[in-house]
Amino acid sequence: MIKGQILNRESFISNLSNILGREMPKEVVHPEFSSKPQLEIYKGYTQAQLAEEFHKNAQVNKAGSGGKIDSLIIEKKDLAKSVAAKLVEHGTGPIIAWNDERFAEWGLNDVLKDAYVWTDEKGRENVEKALNASYGVCISDLSIAETASYTVIDKLGKGRSSNFLPLNYVCIVPQSTIVPRLTQGMQKLHEMSKKGINPAAINFICGSSSSSDIELNKVWGVHGPVRLSYIIVTDL
Repeated sequence: MIKGQILNRESFISNLSNILGREMPKEVVHPEFSSKPQLEIYKGYTQAQLAEEFHKNAQVNKAGSGGKIDSLIIEKKDLAKSVAAKLVEHGTGPIIAWNDERFAEWGLNDVLKDAYVWTDEKGRENVEKALNASYGVCISDLSIAETASYTVIDKLGKGRSSNFLPLNYVCIVPQSTIVPRLTQGMQKLHEMSKKGINPAAINFICGSSSSSDIELNKVWGVHGPVRLSYIIVTDL
């Protein structure tokens, strides 16, 4: 982790130890679990099998969302065509995309030629563009098969407003980013942290946005896009 200034740590921990009636610990000892069922889910699955599970669970989410979540599995050669189709599926309108060189590497320049690209230097203008966007386009940094969730890890050129404000969202899911469940996802984030990579925000997103239905009045698009499309790419 990034080193900073910690004030009164020893006295604080010492006070807690005194209240608990024990000596102040000198180091953190991680517990050993007698059973680890969290490691057995999808154990031994290939990336292709994990992609199928992600897709299957996205269909479960689709049913629960009234059809507002969609998912398809393709090869890289069909990526541009698939993204283009999704960006007109619910009518035409402004598009916002990350400032990400992978779009060009994957042949999406023509598809996104009219899209507004998030530019950190433009500040508030980015938020206004995201607010008025009909479609947003992103790439999942880490994908969870068990819940069909994509992960957005905060970084320059990837403003959070571009993920939450567009009306519709298209998420490209490279098959190589899919892990069985949150357990393995957190392990990967922990490895990042040990290398000194500590993003300001990490967002796990598993569907289009909706309110709770406690009052039996469910509203879609409350704090995020109304519709979400996953494009799982087997050879990325």
